[in-house]
Amino acid sequence: MTVSIPEDAIAVDGDASTYLEELIVGDLPTLEPTIGDAVGSLPVEIVGPHLRLEGTMRLGYFRRISDFLNNHDGLIELGDATILRRNGDPTKVRTPSIWLSPTEVTLVGQRRGGDVSEAPSDLRVSKSARSLIVVTPGHTLTGQVYIMPDATLSVFIESSDPTFIPMTDIRTRSLADRRIIARYEFGLLNRRHIVAATELLPGMAPSGRGVL
Repeated sequence: MTVSIPEDAIAVDGDASTYLEELIVGDLPTLEPTIGDAVGSLPVEIVGPHLRLEGTMRLGYFRRISDFLNNHDGLIELGDATILRRNGDPTKVRTPSIWLSPTEVTLVGQRRGGDVSEAPSDLRVSKSARSLIVVTPGHTLTGQVYIMPDATLSVFIESSDPTFIPMTDIRTRSLADRRIIARYEFGLLNRRHIVAATELLPGMAPSGRGVL
């Protein structure tokens, strides 16, 4: 038996933004920012295997986003959120708040800045930068992680703690469409989404860009 699927029922496979935008049947009201200017709030981009959003994350009493994510239980609220298409273009889907499961988040990225160097001088620990190539369910990415000078990279990768790994100079490429590349100065990678990882050695990357 052959089942016929109407053309208007076909959507982009694996891209949640397409399905969510199909829910909109009229003009949406203009949203005024709610927590974007609040103290302790940071603009972030959330990347998962099938969903990409931008909005504002409120850290509460935590000073750094890495501390917040690695010590937070339950769903995470993203304020003033916009659903993005796979290529990063905004859709019409906007909401004052949306709750996300951290286990389904691959990367929490910041286009500018980061909290690797924000710790007070008396709390800073000297670390060495190591470049990684990582494969996740939806992306390949390159970036730098920071480990203790006497630590080995294999032990760092095999560890289960912290859940979200701080990285800098991140470049991602979508596995669904390799033309889609994004860059973040700082981000937190979910260890649970690492399918494979290896060190980016000299000679593996052309000058000026990462291997993806």
